[in-house]
Amino acid sequence: MSPEEHKTLHHGTAPKRHIERQTVHERVYKGGITKGEKVLYILSGIIIGITMFFLLSNYATMYSLNDTIQETETAVSEQQSTVDGLQLQVTELSDPERILHIAENELGMTLDDRNVQVIHRQE
Repeated sequence: MSPEEHKTLHHGTAPKRHIERQTVHERVYKGGITKGEKVLYILSGIIIGITMFFLLSNYATMYSLNDTIQETETAVSEQQSTVDGLQLQVTELSDPERILHIAENELGMTLDDRNVQVIHRQE
């Protein structure tokens, strides 16, 4: 005998149970984006955009400065080679034998050792 039948025999008839139905409200996810998420996405996009702008701006500035530095180094190198060439000419033109040769042959001067003064230049 099942327990239900046992209860029915002892008590006579089984009490009726009242079944109450409750309405269940389920939230249905619509799949949309909430306002808070929209604000966060927009702010994140703005921050990323500003960051990218500054990064690209700094990169362009560095590229421009590197180009200017290279041009300046090239100009300095050219000037240094010009200065070296002119220094070589000064050394050749200030040779004492050359000066003596020009003075005697082209200007008709003679060397008098009594009138020669030796001057030492300190560098």
